[in-house]
Amino acid sequence: MILMLMLGMGAFVFAQDEMKPMKYEGSTWYEMNYMDLKPGKTSAVKKLIKKYETASESAGTPMPHLYWCVTGKYDLLVVWKMDGGPSDLEWKWQQSGIDWWKAFVKQEGSEEAANKVQEEFDSYIAGSNSQIVRADP
Repeated sequence: MILMLMLGMGAFVFAQDEMKPMKYEGSTWYEMNYMDLKPGKTSAVKKLIKKYETASESAGTPMPHLYWCVTGKYDLLVVWKMDGGPSDLEWKWQQSGIDWWKAFVKQEGSEEAANKVQEEFDSYIAGSNSQIVRADP
């Protein structure tokens, strides 16, 4: 009985405004990566980020916005703008990522050396958390 009453009320609420399919128009989408660095590794991480920035400049690819946290659990917030919105999640490799990796390998001298830098960076991360967010106009 209660279930029927609730279902009936729901139909009344939806009947007041006709529901139509709607997309988020004009929104800007971001991937936010929160990183908890291992103690004493901030300077080392900053040096590696400089390498990433140099490769990005060479490749002509965008860098994320970096925010160094002052309070809370995390030390670093890395914010990537998702130019294609949520459809960016459909890609395993985007062209900009491929271009950046090629520039990074060239900069480091070999794919093995580039992978070592990536492994070093990863070794400094104690934990992380990611979210997809949008900013509405």
